[in-house]
Amino acid sequence: MKRIGELCFFVPFIASALNISTFVAWYVSETIGQAIPYLNFGLVIAGLFIYIKKANSFPSTIKLWIWFFCLYLALGLLANAVYDNPVSILKSTIPFVYFLGFSVFLSIPENHKKTGILITVVFLVSCILLIILQRYNFSLDTEGVSKFDLERADGVYADANNASIVCLLTFLFIQHIFIPKTKLQKILKIGASAVALYALILTFSKTGFIVLLIILGLTYHKLFNPKRILLSLIFIPIALFGLINIVRNSTSLSLVQKNRVENIFNLLSLETDKVEYSGRGRLFEGLMNSIYEHPILGNGIDYSVEIRGHNTIFGVWSDAGIFCFVFFLFLLFWLFRKSIQAPVEIRYFSLSILFVLCIFMLSLQTVINQPYLVVIFAWLGFLISSENLKSERF
Repeated sequence: MKRIGELCFFVPFIASALNISTFVAWYVSETIGQAIPYLNFGLVIAGLFIYIKKANSFPSTIKLWIWFFCLYLALGLLANAVYDNPVSILKSTIPFVYFLGFSVFLSIPENHKKTGILITVVFLVSCILLIILQRYNFSLDTEGVSKFDLERADGVYADANNASIVCLLTFLFIQHIFIPKTKLQKILKIGASAVALYALILTFSKTGFIVLLIILGLTYHKLFNPKRILLSLIFIPIALFGLINIVRNSTSLSLVQKNRVENIFNLLSLETDKVEYSGRGRLFEGLMNSIYEHPILGNGIDYSVEIRGHNTIFGVWSDAGIFCFVFFLFLLFWLFRKSIQAPVEIRYFSLSILFVLCIFMLSLQTVINQPYLVVIFAWLGFLISSENLKSERF
């Protein structure tokens, strides 16, 4: 029964993180592909009932997430009914069921450690697949092998920014979870880290590159002292200037790729007036207009996704109103607070994960409705709140 219970959680996570349903729908059967997310939904519910009696108490980080999902669903569904906006109730509850089910499962320390290893391995596989698919010019966004060279790799997610989130998380989990003890293990860790970073480069994500600099500073904070900080302040601008000249003169990069690198340089040099935001400004304006129309109650679940708001944080306001929005901001504040208070061996790791997810919330609408990312929030919630999880590494 123990193995069956684990499979009830591991299989749905793997299927979600590798977007297996889409590949099955394309190359095996569309009916089966469409059924996989709901089969996984059922497995998580089955696993919930298997482990419910064995579960330990939930820390505040998990309880706040549960309250948030309940508030979001209650107010959002009310808005759907009031403003006659159609919604799939079953589909809208999938993130909540994943979070609740995995919270029960992860409350057992042994399961938390196994899941951390699983996340690391599956995300690394995702990065490897991104590199391979890019090599063969394959993109889910173009539904197969593209006739033209891909400007950005999107891996198994059909979106380069979603892929860059996983690349960054892969790098962080490798650094935290895998502690090498032999020379071979050190080589393997460096190689796995290099795969994650190379995959990130192939996404040409402006947000991803900026976030990378932040998490590198947090991950390797011990390497910095006043002298090294001074040298970094001198070296980094010179290195960036040299890099931008190499990019401008490159014959292997397309014009789009060069422009994206130029945008990164403009962001780092604070020349924001020269940055292209890929139409995000117009999308955000549309999102804010939906908030102005119904600021108190919101417009209903997934409304911000339907209008392509591309902002998770303000999308909560658009969907479920101002009270849910304020609660969500408090939840994020609480996660950062608990991370800062955590022991030093996990403090910078947890802060790095939060920076990755929260910064991408400003440009993506899919951060809290993707099952595999919801699992990350649940896993992190226990890590920063449970004393018996502080040293789980391998």
